[in-house]
Amino acid sequence: MGNWSEPMGGADADGNAITVSFGTGPAEGHTLLGDGDRSETNFLDSANHDHYGSGSGPNDNGTSRGQYSGPGH
Repeated sequence: MGNWSEPMGGADADGNAITVSFGTGPAEGHTLLGDGDRSETNFLDSANHDHYGSGSGPNDNGTSRGQYSGPGH
């Protein structure tokens, strides 16, 4: 997993299914999010999630790839 927690399923504030992984070590404060259940994909591949960062780097250390459409995107 490197600097990321095991991806897990959950729901956003509106009850929509999402997949999430949290940063650890040097990625602490970062979150990967994607709409729906992504257990059948390699969620940690860049194309399979949006990256929300710490706010202290280029693009606030975040990247929107159109993979998450829930609250706060």
